[in-house]
Amino acid sequence: MNMKMKRVIEKSINLNDCLKQLMFSKKDIHLLKMEKRLKVNDDIVISDIVLHKNDVLEIDVIKDEEIDKTPIVQDIKILYEDDFVLVVDKPIGIIIHDDGNKDTLTLDNLIAGYYQSTSQKHRILHVHRLDKETSGCILYCKQSYLIAYFDYCIANNLINRNYLALVTGIIDKEMIINKKIGKDRHINNKYRISNSGKDATTIIKPIKQQKDTTLIECSLKTGRTHQIRVHLQAIGHPIIGDTIYCGKKHDRLMLHSYKLSFVHPITNEQITVESDLN
Repeated sequence: MNMKMKRVIEKSINLNDCLKQLMFSKKDIHLLKMEKRLKVNDDIVISDIVLHKNDVLEIDVIKDEEIDKTPIVQDIKILYEDDFVLVVDKPIGIIIHDDGNKDTLTLDNLIAGYYQSTSQKHRILHVHRLDKETSGCILYCKQSYLIAYFDYCIANNLINRNYLALVTGIIDKEMIINKKIGKDRHINNKYRISNSGKDATTIIKPIKQQKDTTLIECSLKTGRTHQIRVHLQAIGHPIIGDTIYCGKKHDRLMLHSYKLSFVHPITNEQITVESDLN
């Protein structure tokens, strides 16, 4: 893999404007120049010059940074890794980041432990989250210069996340659920369908029916907290194991993030990662 971001300029544009289009923040653009990380046609550039058609812009985004979370070394399943991103298989029963309780084990701690044990120096930058009870694919950004790109992707639904869920009842056709979601004012950390809530869209597709259950695939057009869980309860098919949202008791929440797809910021290639449901 090319270790630098490389772009061939298609039409004349100011360097700063080009970097903004590549989702670099104003602060990062300043730092890239100060750290002499920008080259145009192999020449280092530290000012806002005009780029012309067929100019070659190279951006060096790799740098060592101190691990900023407490490292805890435990086995963790790596699904994909390169110098820029890391995708891991989150187990059930663990939260992504610190909830204010210093004694709580987080996935961020395990990633810090993995970096430490493999002699990598990166900040701990998770791109998105999963509920504590949900397992599956989680994306981490290794290079802080690229986190703004991934934030943009999340905000604009450019990272595709697909889930498997086992629900009560028979679903025999594909459905699109468009129902606004808001906080439940009466129960902490619970959400509900609300006309005053935020827009939320979930697409569900049946895979297999058995007795009074259906295995479905869910894809998100928005990323609201508990979105799949709230939507499936709302249509009368709660997830098995989801006792918060009226699901039948089970030893785990039967919701798994099994596939994650994104465009790699360096290569522009589509990366698709899958996690088996245990």
